[in-house]
Amino acid sequence: GGGIEVKVMAPTSILSKLNIKILSLPIEVTTNHEPFLREFCDLTSALATPANGEPPVVRFQVMKKKRCLQIEQEGRIIYRLTRDYHLCPFLMDEIRASCYGHVKDYLLVHAGAVVKNGRAILLPGKSESGKTTLTLGLMNHGYKHLTDEVGAIHHETAEVVPFQRPIYVWTWSRPLRQEVNKSFKTYRYRDEGHRWQYIVPQDGAVMSGDARWKVDWIIFPKYVPKGKAVLKPLSGARAVVALMQRCWNARLFSDRGLKILTGLVRRAQCYTLEMGDLEEACKLIEGLVGKSA
Repeated sequence: GGGIEVKVMAPTSILSKLNIKILSLPIEVTTNHEPFLREFCDLTSALATPANGEPPVVRFQVMKKKRCLQIEQEGRIIYRLTRDYHLCPFLMDEIRASCYGHVKDYLLVHAGAVVKNGRAILLPGKSESGKTTLTLGLMNHGYKHLTDEVGAIHHETAEVVPFQRPIYVWTWSRPLRQEVNKSFKTYRYRDEGHRWQYIVPQDGAVMSGDARWKVDWIIFPKYVPKGKAVLKPLSGARAVVALMQRCWNARLFSDRGLKILTGLVRRAQCYTLEMGDLEEACKLIEGLVGKSA
């Protein structure tokens, strides 16, 4: 799916080879496990594009053995697993980690991001700060999903680009209204009493890989159980420090990383958002955006 190229290495071979590109990173995945390959292509359909013949920078193997499932990177075993459904999320985590060490065209910030009417909102935050929930909530108000986890900021223009990985949601809740939900495909899993799902953008929800938007607002969410939604202005200096703390690959840019993020903040309006009720938080953001229209 999503233009990903799959090559069977030889007519009699049990191995298949997948050549993809995520941001500027060409990746090769070789496997003898066809069901895994089909699911992986579906889950990454909005994230990955064909590598266009470029030699891979990172190589992975996903192999089905007699007694286990094995993920290797550059010939080194990194996981031995017993359940098929662990393969895709574990491999996607390793691919994302590879981006931190190799992608040099983008600063990668721990953030969600959405866009509406050509104007983007960056939602940086720690784990469990509400980034994913807020991203999904804003989509119910007409925003388009760019990412709920990895904000990719171009090193020259400071524009945000799509990083549409599968959205991970704990439990089998229905976070999207019906008119939004039709643009996504849901994969549900159950194991030892736990339930979770991947929500994968489809068709009109998928952004072009070369799309870019200026960031007009940077809003740092913080989940406060049972608290009221409160939106407060944040100084540029504090915003830059907070972004640097959430940037995964700043070391690849040396002092330029700070300069890029400073330029990003100077153009944007910066806020903190405490939220307990999702709908209240979304309405506050809608009011903020509406005033600037």
